[in-house]
Amino acid sequence: MRMSLNNITSAERRQLISIVERKERVQKELREIESKFSTYLSPEPTTPATRSPRRTGKSRAARVSKPLEVKAPKPKARRAESKSAPFSRGPKSGKRRGALKDLILAALQKAGGAGLAIKDLSAALGVKAQNLHVWFSSTGRKVKGVTKG
Repeated sequence: MRMSLNNITSAERRQLISIVERKERVQKELREIESKFSTYLSPEPTTPATRSPRRTGKSRAARVSKPLEVKAPKPKARRAESKSAPFSRGPKSGKRRGALKDLILAALQKAGGAGLAIKDLSAALGVKAQNLHVWFSSTGRKVKGVTKG
């Protein structure tokens, strides 16, 4: 039903006024609810003292509708390479497989029949002693001429 504002009765005018006032009240209440809702969704810095170990009462819809933040990945800090270490591990090192074996065998040949202690070999090659122990217990036992003495 469409009515002309020129031909409106006072009763209809009062009814329209009450409808507009109710609409304004509902809009105000909606703004308040949205404000409260946004405080729950806004990112707040959480410290261990303020963080709650249990779940909050937010509904699944409130948790899912939270906008996702995409952060750029931090550049990885590169470890400073030791000048005493003649090789490094990993695919980006540019070293071939078996480099540790070649270094160990060369150091043992240089030492001669007296041999070397793991501690001395570790210092000479710049390799952790534990890595040498593992190498000798796996790969080293398959190499002819390498014996424990």
